[in-house]
Amino acid sequence: MKKLLKDRQRIRLGVFVAVAFPLIYFGMNFLGWSNGMFSWWETLLFGLGQGAFFWFFMSSFCRFRDEDVTPK
Repeated sequence: MKKLLKDRQRIRLGVFVAVAFPLIYFGMNFLGWSNGMFSWWETLLFGLGQGAFFWFFMSSFCRFRDEDVTPK
């Protein structure tokens, strides 16, 4: 877990996703193009969860990007 926390680029991307999701959702709702599925607090909570999910899996998968996994 400490290796994942040292990956600053992926943390920045996770924060971007966590902030971008509610902004896009509220913008779509303001324009009238939203289905209104979430309330405002659910949108903020889901945005945080989505950012954490994105950070965790991107950091985890990028650790193994240089390994050769082709059969020999």
